[in-house]
Amino acid sequence: MNWNYARYGVQNIEKFGEYDLLTYEDQDGAQTLTNRGLGSRSNALAASLAELGVKRGDIVAVVLPNSLTVPVAFNGIFKLGAVFLPVIFGLTAPEIRYILEDSGAVAVVTNAELHAKVAAASDGLAGIRHIIVEGDVPLRPGTISFASLLDRNDADFEMAAMAPGDLAVLMYTSGTTGSPKGVMLSHYNISITLENGLSSWPSTRADVSLVPLPLNHIFGMLMVNECNVTGARMIIHKWFDPKLVLESIARNRVTQFAGVPTMLIKLLEAYDPAVHDVSSLAIWKCGGAQLSAETVKAVEKTLGGVIYDGLGMTETAPSITRQRVGQARKAGSVGPAIDGVTVKIFDEQDHEVPAGQDGEICVQGPGVMLGYLNKPAETAEAKRNGWLHTGDMGHLDEAGNVFITGRKKDLIIRGGENISPGSVEDALFSHPAVLEAAVIGVPDPLYGEEVKACIVLRDGCSATAEELIGHCLKTLPRFKTPKTVSFLKELPKNPVGKILKKELRKMG
Repeated sequence: MNWNYARYGVQNIEKFGEYDLLTYEDQDGAQTLTNRGLGSRSNALAASLAELGVKRGDIVAVVLPNSLTVPVAFNGIFKLGAVFLPVIFGLTAPEIRYILEDSGAVAVVTNAELHAKVAAASDGLAGIRHIIVEGDVPLRPGTISFASLLDRNDADFEMAAMAPGDLAVLMYTSGTTGSPKGVMLSHYNISITLENGLSSWPSTRADVSLVPLPLNHIFGMLMVNECNVTGARMIIHKWFDPKLVLESIARNRVTQFAGVPTMLIKLLEAYDPAVHDVSSLAIWKCGGAQLSAETVKAVEKTLGGVIYDGLGMTETAPSITRQRVGQARKAGSVGPAIDGVTVKIFDEQDHEVPAGQDGEICVQGPGVMLGYLNKPAETAEAKRNGWLHTGDMGHLDEAGNVFITGRKKDLIIRGGENISPGSVEDALFSHPAVLEAAVIGVPDPLYGEEVKACIVLRDGCSATAEELIGHCLKTLPRFKTPKTVSFLKELPKNPVGKILKKELRKMG
């Protein structure tokens, strides 16, 4: 069997015939690409990259915001047998340079807007042989027009035959602690996780899926190929704009939305029932960060549809758990493990703990990464004893549902008591004035650490620190209750919407 991840696009054409697969929308209009158009463009790109000397196993970086170019790029790279390296376009030139140098990338695909930054990041790197630029920009030596690579007919390009363990994706973590690590995912990792997760979040040829997630993130890339398998139509945006999302739901009769909790909160803020028709939306697929029970209630009451939460991470390609569409959801959980995945909870000594007891969430399954590039010690630590240690803290119930209580590195130890930030954040979210909440530990001379809450209030609402502390005391013991509260206009987040607690701790 050919495990090449690009095979899903080929099979999509064979199964469904030609249809409008991908639509890119922004405030200026929309562009649509058929499944056959995507296939022919990616074939042309693969053939052109081969002529440039890019070989099987070479690393090709893509530094782009969402556009129709991104799926063309990663499908073309896969078809050639090269390795797709998505890079967050919002990174600084030094951050991009670190990734390009560490990965050994041989080429970079970018656009006119980002060209200067990418050129600065690549300057002096002997490994970078080509910078491929989409859009109008003066071409320097070593710079190639992306459009010129597609200006050929290679409809019959022969997709490279890939073995299960061949490297497909090199995706760098966000680097919230230390230098970013290059997660190595094989064609088998990303293929089998895609297939095993489909039954939990199904779609059909009749569905329209809106995905304002960045396609340079594992969640966004997964959603593209889920649509390839099921025949659903997919809509992508350059980045998340709540007003555009609400307009798009109405205009395209969107049935499914994939995003992160922050996006749901922003949609609630922007929604106007007199203007926005969201009646077509049946399923909200959520992941990437912790989802509060209050957000679930508010979205389902205000916007309709049903939210299905899940747990995933880059190192597991990405799905670990999903609440099942059409089945009862356990409040507060992210659902049970998807097919083929086993989840256990371990204590500090890597001993399994019983149901209901908190510990580190650990995973076995076919999606677990090959390892971290150039980091054998970190790989061994993360995959010790045959289990991937996720760094997430939580517990299982008797039915196998997973409950997340926080990140291991975010655990607060106050006077010897372990406090998971998630339980404190849930208490804060239940206050009607709280829009977003993040709880961190801050140094304390008496207890070692104290609990601090960072709060964003809803527009038009007010609350004092004393009021929020008193609210928490109604449901939490005093030692878990925040000692201090900081009010912010917004919480620092990465491009996928995950709150950066490291940045909050820097604020003091």
